[in-house]
Amino acid sequence: MDTAVNDFLNDLRPRVAGDLRSDIYTRTLYSTDASLYQVMPYGVLFPRHADDMQAAIEAAAKYRVPILPRAGGSSLAGQTVNTALVLDTSRWLDQILEINVEESWARVQPGIVLDAFNAALKPHNLQFGPDPASSNRAGLGGIVSNNATGSHSIVYGMTADHVLEMQVLLDDGTPAHFRPLDGDELRQHMAKDGREGEIYRAVATLIGDDANRQIVRAGTPRHWRRCGGYNLARFIHDGTIDHYLPQDSRFNLANLVCGAEGTLAAITELKLKLVERPKLAVLAIIEFPTLLASLEVVPEILETQPTAVELIDDLSLRMSAGNREAARLVKSFLKGTPFCILAVEYQGDSEA
Repeated sequence: MDTAVNDFLNDLRPRVAGDLRSDIYTRTLYSTDASLYQVMPYGVLFPRHADDMQAAIEAAAKYRVPILPRAGGSSLAGQTVNTALVLDTSRWLDQILEINVEESWARVQPGIVLDAFNAALKPHNLQFGPDPASSNRAGLGGIVSNNATGSHSIVYGMTADHVLEMQVLLDDGTPAHFRPLDGDELRQHMAKDGREGEIYRAVATLIGDDANRQIVRAGTPRHWRRCGGYNLARFIHDGTIDHYLPQDSRFNLANLVCGAEGTLAAITELKLKLVERPKLAVLAIIEFPTLLASLEVVPEILETQPTAVELIDDLSLRMSAGNREAARLVKSFLKGTPFCILAVEYQGDSEA
C-alpha cells in the first residue's frame, strides 16, 4: 500500500471504537464476495456505531481513499469488493431499533440479516415484503443498496417501495436524514449550508429541468422490475413511467440511495414499511414438454393473480436428478418427466 493509504489508516485507527484491520489475512478474506471477482481492499473497519463510520468517511475524504460499505457480502456482481476501505456493518450494526406494530414500520441498522429481521417480526404477524433468494445472509443495507426484489415481486414490488426514511453519511461525512419532503420543507433543505444543502439543490434542479426529465423517461426501461442505474425515475410522478406500486410523490432522496450500491451515501439507519404475513399459501406445479410452452401460458397465469411464478428449467431438473436428496424431493411432486415446470404460488386468508 502507498504512503497516503498508510497515513489514512494510522490517522483513523485512534479515532474509532470499532475494529480496524489491515492485515493480509483480513484483506484477503474481504477481497471476495459471492461473485467471481477478487480485489484486494486497503483494509476493513468493523464500526461499532455511526460515529465510527463518520470518522472513516471524513478521513477518507481527507486522504482521497475510497470507502466501500458492506453488509452480508452476498453480491453476485462484485459490488462489495474493490480497492477501498471496507465498512462491514454486519458485526455490530445489526440491531432492530424499533418495531411499530400499529403503523407497520420498523427502524433497523444496515447490517441486520433479512431472515433475522423477519423472525423478529413474525410474532407481530408482520414481515418485510421483498424476499431475495439470499435472505438468510443478505443484510438490509445491501438489500436497499441493490434495490433488491424476490420471488414475490408481483405482490411487493421493489425494495424502494418499502423504504420510508434513512439516516446516511454523505461523501464528506456529513450526517443527513432522507425522508419525504413537501414543498416548504424541500425549500428549507435546499437553503441549508454545506454538502446536504448542495445535494438537495443539485438534485431538485436536475430533476426539475424538462430536458433532463425527458432523458430520464427515455432512458428508463419500460418494465417496472428494474434496479440498474440511479433511481431518478422515482422523482417523476406524471404517469409517464411505470412504478407498479403507488408512489409517494413527495421529494425523498432515500429513493436515490435505493439501488445506488453504496456510491452516493453510507446508510446508518433505515425506516422500513412492513406488510402483513400471509395466513395461507398453496403451490401449483405445472409440467411442460418445452420451454416455449411454459412461457406462452404465463400471461394467462398472471390473470389468476398468483403471488409468485417461478420457472425451473431442464438444466435445474437434470442437475437435481444427479443429487440423491434433491432427486427424492423432485420426484415427490413430479408426475412425469417434463422438460421444465412452473411453480405457481397463491396466498390468502382462507383455503377458499
